Amino acid sequence: MRVIFNYNRKNSMKEPMAIALGTFDGIHIGHQMLINQLKLISSTTGSKSLVYTFLTNPLKLLSPKNAPPKIMTVSERIQKFQGLGIDYLVFNPFDSILASMSPQGFIEDILVSKYNLKYLVVGYDFRFGHMASGDIALLHSLSQKYGFELVVIPPLSLEKKVISSSFIRELIQTEGQMEKVSMLLGGHYSIPGRVIHGYGRGRDLGFPTANLEFDVQKAIPKYGIYLTKVSIGAVSYWGMTNVGINPTFNNKGLFIETNILDFDDDLYGRRIKIEFLKRIRDEIKFISIEDLKEQISKDIKWAKNFVYKLH
Repeated sequence: MRVIFNYNRKNSMKEPMAIALGTFDGIHIGHQMLINQLKLISSTTGSKSLVYTFLTNPLKLLSPKNAPPKIMTVSERIQKFQGLGIDYLVFNPFDSILASMSPQGFIEDILVSKYNLKYLVVGYDFRFGHMASGDIALLHSLSQKYGFELVVIPPLSLEKKVISSSFIRELIQTEGQMEKVSMLLGGHYSIPGRVIHGYGRGRDLGFPTANLEFDVQKAIPKYGIYLTKVSIGAVSYWGMTNVGINPTFNNKGLFIETNILDFDDDLYGRRIKIEFLKRIRDEIKFISIEDLKEQISKDIKWAKNFVYKLH
């Protein structure tokens, strides 16, 4: 897969292209269904498969206060698309030029003239152009005018609710339903970051933790204790991760701290990835340190029993 960061919008290709358009935050199973259709078209028509997307959510420019947190970073999206097996991935910055471009101008000046568009694959609710004024009906009209074939992917639902990035963010942030999130993403939700020094209380308590420095624009799971997998390089370990504010100690700030099971090594400065598998309980303010230590012991015992059953 070739990744193109198209900052100046001058990139062009002469090969016949099957193009998928969208924001693709999370690349959930609905997105994956769309990409699989793109690949099928590509393989049966001899065209190249290309995903055209944006570096950031358009709302970051159009309405910053309403811009949602990210499900995936750019590097995570690249890795996911790589696994899906497309030919080209184009990241375009969503800037004032794109924001002001008419729907017809976007199709004509960018997709048709620069990418030799032959097939266009979009979701059922796709909007584009200035003030999101372009819709599927307009795309049908433009496909006839410019001679490309339009393929519209219908919604995919779970329990009568349409699968979307906003639905998944709700499951992560409000409900902490990580098992359902894993099903909808086709993989576990993760937060990568660098291990930094914290207050050191975990080690004092007998349960050392890796304190994560993370991207604050990522969707943060509902406060609580989670069963997690911790990737350190190519090796993965089980962990118990606390997401929250450490109410027992009245700390200021938001913390993601992980006790890595059966692991005792110095991780300061190293990058790790935390994958969230299952929410165990709420974050609790304990009356005493002994009560906290007792609960942590119970959490770790529960985690080891759960992991043992998985094997």
